[in-house]
Amino acid sequence: MRLSAELIGSCEQRTNPLGEREIVMRGLAIPAIEHLAVTRDAFDTMDFTDNRLSCLDNFPKLPRLTHLLVAQNFIESLDASNLAQNIPQLQYLELSHNQISSLLQIQYLGKACPKLEHLNLTGNPVTSKY
Repeated sequence: MRLSAELIGSCEQRTNPLGEREIVMRGLAIPAIEHLAVTRDAFDTMDFTDNRLSCLDNFPKLPRLTHLLVAQNFIESLDASNLAQNIPQLQYLELSHNQISSLLQIQYLGKACPKLEHLNLTGNPVTSKY
């Protein structure tokens, strides 16, 4: 299912137990990140768990976003410069159970996202190689 403005508008939006604004886009078979500018940077957390994402890129400016949950997708690569430019406050990146197979895919995250405190790669092929 394509991530459209209408779909984003129909997704669950709530205040999570940490008091943060969260939008839940779980299990919608979303193949790519697009149209997130319609959120108008209203969320601290975005949950894309259990979709069909293959690349983590194409984020608009979201300076409020601190938590990005993208577990159980098919992510093989990510664009660290896009994350750095558009999600400067990123502290928590949940990448468990994806298809990251090389440290090259994540080597720039530390420099690109200096506020990143938590990175979960559990269940990715890279964790069995090293």
